[in-house]
Order: sequence, then C-alpha cells, then structure tokens
Amino acid sequence: MIKVIFSLLCLLLVTPQAFAQLEVDPEIAWYERHFQEKKSKSVDQALEEATYDLQSAHRAGDFPREIKSLKSIALIHLTQTHLVEHAMNNFIRALHLEDSLDLKDKQLFTFLGLAKLWEEVGDYERSTTFLQDALAIDEQYKSPVRLVRILNEMGNINALQGKLDNALENYHLVLKYKDVVADPSVEAKTLFQIAQVHELQSKYSESLERYKESLTIYRSIGDKKNEALLLNDIGELYRRMKNSEKSMANHTIALKLRQRLKDDHGLSVSYNNVGELYFEKKNYQQAIANLRLGLKAARESQNQIEIRKSVDYLYQSYKLIGDYRQAIEYQEELAAITEFILNDANEKQLLEVTNRFTLEQKEVRINKLETKSIVQQEKIEEQQQFRNFLFVLIALGCVIVALIFYMYLSKKRSNKILEVANTAVQEKNEALIALNATKDKFFSIISHDLKGPLNSLTSFSGLLINHSDSLSKEEIKMLAQDLDKSLKNLFALLENLLEWSRSQTGNIEFKPEVIDMMEVLDVNKSLLEAQAANKQIAIANLCVTPLRVHADKNSITTVVRNLLSNAIKFTPPGGTITLNAKENGTSVNVSIADTGVGMPKEVMEKLFRIDTKHSTKGTANEKGTGLGLILCKEFVEKNGGHIGVESEVGKGSTFYFSLKK
Repeated sequence: MIKVIFSLLCLLLVTPQAFAQLEVDPEIAWYERHFQEKKSKSVDQALEEATYDLQSAHRAGDFPREIKSLKSIALIHLTQTHLVEHAMNNFIRALHLEDSLDLKDKQLFTFLGLAKLWEEVGDYERSTTFLQDALAIDEQYKSPVRLVRILNEMGNINALQGKLDNALENYHLVLKYKDVVADPSVEAKTLFQIAQVHELQSKYSESLERYKESLTIYRSIGDKKNEALLLNDIGELYRRMKNSEKSMANHTIALKLRQRLKDDHGLSVSYNNVGELYFEKKNYQQAIANLRLGLKAARESQNQIEIRKSVDYLYQSYKLIGDYRQAIEYQEELAAITEFILNDANEKQLLEVTNRFTLEQKEVRINKLETKSIVQQEKIEEQQQFRNFLFVLIALGCVIVALIFYMYLSKKRSNKILEVANTAVQEKNEALIALNATKDKFFSIISHDLKGPLNSLTSFSGLLINHSDSLSKEEIKMLAQDLDKSLKNLFALLENLLEWSRSQTGNIEFKPEVIDMMEVLDVNKSLLEAQAANKQIAIANLCVTPLRVHADKNSITTVVRNLLSNAIKFTPPGGTITLNAKENGTSVNVSIADTGVGMPKEVMEKLFRIDTKHSTKGTANEKGTGLGLILCKEFVEKNGGHIGVESEVGKGSTFYFSLKK
C-alpha cells in the first residue's frame, strides 16, 4: 500500500510536463511550468525576475500583468522555497486585485494555487473547497482544457484522502474530454492514475489493463521516462499477483530505459526492485550486485527512502550468506538512516502543522475579501435594479412606438398582399386560358391519331365485305395483318391515353419502395426480346449488379417498357439496344441507347411536350401513339427524377432518366 501511494506521488511530480504540451491554452502552460521538475533558472533568479516584473507592471498600471506576477512569486514559493506563508501572502494580494477589478476568469488559477498550497500542508478539505471554487469559475467560461486540469486535481485530492470511488469518478470525467483536449499524454496520465486507484482497491486485473493502455500511449508519443515508470509499477503489480517472472521482465526493461535516460532517482528504484526479486528467489549474490548499484544511485539522487531499502536488503543478504562483517556495517547504516528518516518525517510533520496554522490565520483575510465582495455585489445589484427600472420605462415607450409603427406596416403589408393576390389570380386565369387552348390542341391531336386507325379499319372491312370473293388467300392474309397492326396501334393509343388521363386525375396510386433497377431492366428485356428478335435486334443489359432506387415499381416499369419499345421501333434489323444503370452521387442514372436512325435537334425539342404532335414511323413502318414519351415524363417526374434524350441523325439515340437512391 505504501509503495503504491509513493508511486502515485511520484507521478504527480513527473507528469505535469505532459500538461505543458497544451499550448492551445497559454495560461495553463504558464501555470504548469511552475510544477516542472527541471527548472531553467535558479530560485533566486526566478524570484528576482518575477519581483522586477511585478514592480514594472505596478508602475505602468498594468493590473493583469501585476496579478500574474504576484501569482508567479506565490507559485515559486509553493514549488521551490516551500515558504507557504510567502506563497499565501502573494496569492491573497492577487485575489484582492482580481476581486476589486472583477477579473473572475483570472481567479481560476489563484484558486488552483491555493488548493495546491493547502494540499502541501495536508489540509485536503480546504484544498477541495478551492478546487470547487475553480470549477465554479470554469462553468462560466467552458474551457475543456482547464476543466480537465481541475478534475485531475480533484481526483488526486480524493485519492490522497482515501475517497477512491470519488477519485475514479473524477478521472473518468477527464477521459470524457480526451478527444476535445486532443493531447494523448492527458489520457495516458489519467489511465495511469485510474490503474493506481484500482491497485489500492486490490482490483489487480482492472489495474493491469489500465496500466497497459497507459503504457501503449506513452510509447506512441515517445515518453521514455513515463514508460519506465509504468513498467516499474506493472512489475510491482505482478509481484503482488505472485508472478515473479513477469515482475522481473518488466523491472528489467524499466531498468534498461532508466540507464539510457541516466535517471538516478529511477535507477535507484529499479535496481532495488530487481535486487528484491533476486532476494526473494534466494539468489543473494545477484541481489547484492543490484542492491549496491541501487544504493549508489539513491545516494547520488539523495533518495532517502531507496537508500534505506538498499541498506536493509544488503544487511539481510550479507547476513544470510554468512558475511557478518558486511552485515554489521549495513546494520549500523540501516539504524542511522532509519533514525534520520524518522527525524525528517517528524520535522516535516511539525512544519506541516505550523504551516497549516499560519495559513489558517491568513485565511481570515480571504474570508474578509469574500465578505467585501458580497457587499460590493449587493451594491451592484441595487444599481442594476434601478438601471433595469429605467430600461423598463424606456422599453415601454419603445413598445408603444413599435406598435404604432407595426400597425402602419401591417396595413401597408395587407395592401401589398392584396395586390399580390390579385396579380396571382390574374396570372392563374391567364394560365388556365393557355391550358384550355393546349387541351383543345391536344384533343385535336388525339382525334387525328384516332381517325387514322379507324379509317384503316373502315377501309379494310369494306374491302372484305365487297371484294372477299375476288381476293386471294394471300391478299386476305395481308389485309388481316394490316388490320391487326391498325388494331394494335389503336389499342396502344387508347392504353397510353388511359394511363395519361389516370395520371392527370390522380387515380394512379404511387407507392415508392426500394426496387432493384437491374431486375426491372432484366424483366423488360425478357418481355420485349421476342419483338426485338423479329427485327434481328440484340438487347444487352450492362447492369449486372443489384442497384437499388426508391421509386414506384409499376410506373418505372412502364417507363422502361415504353422507352425500350421505342428503341426497337427505330432500330433497323441487325442493330443493338443497350440498357444500363449507374450510380451518380445520391441518384441512379438509367439509360436506353439504340443504334437506330436518330433524330435532329428540332425533333428532340418537340419530344415530351403535350402541345406538339410528333409521331414518326419506325424502321418497319411501325406507328407511334405520340403519348408514350409524355407518359414517361409524367411518371419519372412523379418519382422525383428527370428525363432527357441525346441523339444524332444516323447514329442512334439515348434516352436517360434519373431516380433517387
């Protein structure tokens, strides 16, 4: 348990460097620089520069810079001189200026610093209070990077108090913002902390999983120091899980990394852990070799805890191999270092109590500032109420003026609407007149189309009635074939006319559904293949994979059948008709191309129009109804598509239409 807590405290010292990467927030980067292990300047030089900057800002009346300088001095005392009274004094001065100037956003880092200060003297309750104050400020300004920093600190404080479930809640909240913060080191550090908490809860499997996730991230960003720290803690976790082989493997890799980094503090920990594992295996010579190296690194880094551990295991190892002279020497050193550590701990505890008492006295000044702030806030609220009363009076006056103006505009708008409505009625009347003329022309065209087949029928029936005795069988057969063609043309005309009229009156029920265009093309190809074969025309379907569209199946089938029938009609014997469907973004383009006679531009312009008559005979003198393409246009547009044609005389035509997926 002690090892885990110590490792967690080590992490708190190491990983603030990771947060310094958040250059997107310069305030966070400035704050975190005070907690980095390696300082670019001496304490005296840092204090001298911060004090000079403070005086310069004060003379210039630059209050934001003055506040920042005060906090810099406070943070230097907090992190380097450990003179907590000086740190508190400067934080209070900064807080007073921020409060008097109403710089609420600047107070966030003051509260973070005060939270760290109370953490330094072991008063975690007060530390939590200031973190909550910082959180309240962040809720107003919504900075994910700063929120992550506050939540991380809350998790650390809860972990130090033994409130492990609360700590996990804080750390998991941090992970929710990992994509917003976009800094992998933040995620890695938080996973490490979650692993530490699970280890404290004896949930070793969960702890190991989080350790490994954190290790993967640190390796991906090339953070060797934290990689070594992770491997060391994984090794210790395997020791608790009674897996000495995996424990040794992880400690060995961590040791090699720390050798390359020349990290004496880390080397003392790794050499001692490897030595301890050899000691447990009763390989005392290997244990002594590693423990002596660990002792050397611990002395160079002045790591008293690791010095004691090295000396303790060296004493036991030499005693067990019978080298009592060495054992006595290390036993005496063990007694001395233990006494030194106990005295140091007592002094720290006494200093912590003294510092806590001093800070409690200083806290009265913070409370007075808060009281003063409340009074000022009440005065501001009174002024705001009076100002709001004036605003209400002004607003009422504005409302009255606005109502008068609105009534004027309403009347003007009503007149305009009436004028627009009259114009619309007039336009609709003109449209109806034009539509009526178009209707008359259309019925004239239909009457003409009906008249031709009926005249043919009358002529054929007259021939059969008056000259049946003088006609040969071949002539009667030829008349019967002509009669059959006329009847079929008449039937086709009436069928298309019926479909068109049903479409116009809304009697055709459109049920859009997902249909396969490959299937629709195949079905129509099979249906008309015999007709095409009579003219030695080949039909090819290039759509060989399912292609789904959202449309009414019956109407689209009618469109394809009409276009394919037209292609057969205008394609000479030996020609080819190609069916195809292709995706085009959010739609599907369907095409029916033939190698027929083609048509000039002036003919194409008359297609799809109800007010023009255009019906051309096919290559085998087949007659058209003139309504097929009009019906196709109606059906395609009702399905939300568009229909068109490309053609060149003598080279064939391509009719195409689009449908939505």
